[in-house]
Amino acid sequence: MRREATMIGAAGALALVLATGAGSALAAPAQSPPRPVPGGAELSVRPGERVIVTTEAMRSGDAFSGVRVTSPAFASDGTFRMDDLVLNAVATISCAAEPGSYEVRFGSSRSEDIGVEIDRLWGRVRVEPADAAERAQCARQVAERPPESMEERYPAGSEWPASPWDVRSVQAGGKLHAEDGLEMGNDGSVELSSPGFTRPVVMRGDRHVSATVRIRCDAKPGLYVVDWNEKGKPAKEWARYRVTAAPTDCHDREPGPQAGEAASPAHWFLGAAAFLAAAGAGAWAWLRLRRRNPR
Repeated sequence: MRREATMIGAAGALALVLATGAGSALAAPAQSPPRPVPGGAELSVRPGERVIVTTEAMRSGDAFSGVRVTSPAFASDGTFRMDDLVLNAVATISCAAEPGSYEVRFGSSRSEDIGVEIDRLWGRVRVEPADAAERAQCARQVAERPPESMEERYPAGSEWPASPWDVRSVQAGGKLHAEDGLEMGNDGSVELSSPGFTRPVVMRGDRHVSATVRIRCDAKPGLYVVDWNEKGKPAKEWARYRVTAAPTDCHDREPGPQAGEAASPAHWFLGAAAFLAAAGAGAWAWLRLRRRNPR
């Protein structure tokens, strides 16, 4: 009896250990936050570490959304992304980086229409020595990481989209006001389209064009792309937005003609039919009145 009790106790302890181990294995460790590279100073790093360059937005002509942050020590360039009132660029130290000190610089913008050459020293990173085993482990860990987010968050009150990755959230069935303050399009020459829109819309305005877009009630939650379709030019990805779940009472309205847009033939026909019906009813009432009161 004592032997059976001992065996049961041992089995229970073993099950508890296995359960604890399984739970630990299932709970993947959270990714460590990137380490800040200080301006005008040097940061000691190891291969595979993530680093971040942060600077205030709209304080310098060579630091804005889309500007690259480069270093020979990086596996690939970082890119400044707006986060309210600061700019952040995240990069990973290359697993193959040799020990030594490396410059971290601001490079040219990824945007083709900026037309500004940028080259400014920000700081330095010092890569510490690593053996072959550490570098092999570094390569495995880096390969398993998700890509860095490209989404941006602009201050409240900013026009949308402030950049192609200015992702605003909108409830299915809701609407967004799209604006272009860069004078890229003329009145009526640009149509915006997206799988989440109830219908494509035409940008209207004198130089500063805009349009109100409505999101379908049955649009699934997720990230959507807006295409800029300009007459005589190839379409391009112009903006992004995130759809959240629709309210329970959501119903898509029957779309009427957009401001400045001619009514469709169906709308014209219905309007004409209503006018003729009203005119006919008026004529019939006038005839009845004449019959009752002949002169």
